[in-house]
Amino acid sequence: MNNRIFQRVPMRLRTLIGHGLLSFTLILSGAAMANPDDTTGAEANGTDVFEQHGLSPDLPKMGLNSLSTSEHIVEQVTRRLTTEKGVQESQVFLVQTTDTKGNIDLRIKYDPSQIDKHEDLIGRIESLTRSQYRLKQYAENYDKSSLFIDDHGNGNLSISFNYSKYGLPQDIAYFRFIRANIEVVNGEVQTMTLSNTSPFQLEGYQVDDYRQTLTFTTLSNGRVLIKSKHLEVTGSEKGKPVTLVMDITPIAVYDDQLGSVVLDEFLLAQVSDPRIREAQVKVNSVFPLMGDMVRRKGIDIPLPFGVSMAYRNQSMDVGFNDFNIMGANLNRFFDPSTSFGEVSAESFTLRGDVNILPFWNVYGLVGKVKVDANVDAQYTGAMEDVFEEKLGAIGGRLACNAVAGMGLDVCSPTRVQVPLHLNYSVVGIGTTLSVGYKQFFASVNGTFSKTKLEGSDNWGDGIVTVQPMVGYQFADARAQVFVGAEYQGLDSRMTGNLGYVDALGRDFTYDVGVELENWAYLIGFNKQFGKHYNLTGMYIAGDTRDSFTLNLGYRF
Repeated sequence: MNNRIFQRVPMRLRTLIGHGLLSFTLILSGAAMANPDDTTGAEANGTDVFEQHGLSPDLPKMGLNSLSTSEHIVEQVTRRLTTEKGVQESQVFLVQTTDTKGNIDLRIKYDPSQIDKHEDLIGRIESLTRSQYRLKQYAENYDKSSLFIDDHGNGNLSISFNYSKYGLPQDIAYFRFIRANIEVVNGEVQTMTLSNTSPFQLEGYQVDDYRQTLTFTTLSNGRVLIKSKHLEVTGSEKGKPVTLVMDITPIAVYDDQLGSVVLDEFLLAQVSDPRIREAQVKVNSVFPLMGDMVRRKGIDIPLPFGVSMAYRNQSMDVGFNDFNIMGANLNRFFDPSTSFGEVSAESFTLRGDVNILPFWNVYGLVGKVKVDANVDAQYTGAMEDVFEEKLGAIGGRLACNAVAGMGLDVCSPTRVQVPLHLNYSVVGIGTTLSVGYKQFFASVNGTFSKTKLEGSDNWGDGIVTVQPMVGYQFADARAQVFVGAEYQGLDSRMTGNLGYVDALGRDFTYDVGVELENWAYLIGFNKQFGKHYNLTGMYIAGDTRDSFTLNLGYRF
């Protein structure tokens, strides 16, 4: 029976638009080392400190996750949730097996009569188990600089430490508020107590008091196992009091030397009952590739998939150096050096992305762009010269007067206002590369996009936008600030076709030389809310443009 349980078990006007979607930054975390000269009664050197005292180096990992006890383990989980609506009590079994490649098969076994019908306990257990599996990757993810050892003599020790606040992913980052205390008697670990140093948010709950107590047992070969885990949490949900009590009891484990070790025969008989139901928990994700390898090094990576929506408003001052309309050069009639354009572009885009590798994200986007522009051109009055060339000095003067009498003075210099109101569709693809160390990070984001004028069948040429940036993460607040630059691949000429014009009998085309600055500075922030949502804001300013972007994203 014991073995069986484990076996089963625009057109160029689009250049006025920058999508400005923030890259997903990857924070590479590492813990600081304590002063090696301080040991007893002070901060101790974290390097192999547990082995130095004859203790299992897996103790910090066991505090994070009881599934770390063994690659093959069976546990019972009982849960009692008390709210103003009453008490909900349920019981399930967790069966974990691991193949030779390190792939974990994790299953929930349960008797439907032992699950409260008013809650989706299986769903909650699945969510909890996924988090517990992720915690399993963080064997060394405690803050060694916080390690404190009080040696009472005769093999009696008190050891305390904090879990690292940098390396934990958002969905299990509540452990950064937890301090562990270990009691060792006669050289053997007896208990570990985990308690919170401050209130924190977890899965929609406000946790005021968190206390988890682990007791241990030692096998005949000296291997230390968790004997029991008792958790008590008090807090609130939407301002109403909540109390959670959970007990986790290991039932059986597999040891390389001793084989299957049964810790509780009675519970093992229950979980082996063929009438018991089973649900499989998917704990591995294909993306990002090499994600588990990176997590085992204590590196925080975002959830693999994301969707986001972004709004951007950009204003731009455009200088001119050449006017060519419908094949005719108009520099004689409009002075490019004293003409300018004021352009405002609003864009709304939707984006989907996936992390292919922990440091490499790719995405696609679609959206709409609204462009309002006003071209203020200096008309030179050169038609007087044209009339004189064709009709002579007197004839030219008469022609100017005749046209002026019709309400159109074409022979006098003046300013001409040309308003434009255009709507575009936009599509694009992009990629982000990120790297970091502890709370510092750097990333570069690149987008290639095209636009199409509404009513037109032609897509314009593509434009490249690149955003290199560096930043700093506030780990406790799960927020980042960053600075950098934005490159918009703006051409020195704006060319396009506004479509067929009946009065002209042909398409209205333009080829205008512009003076623009491709680079601008940027500053921004990113704030995570829970484990799924994030809000990003950026402000970009340069010699010829400024803009702001807001991006709301959801990761899963």
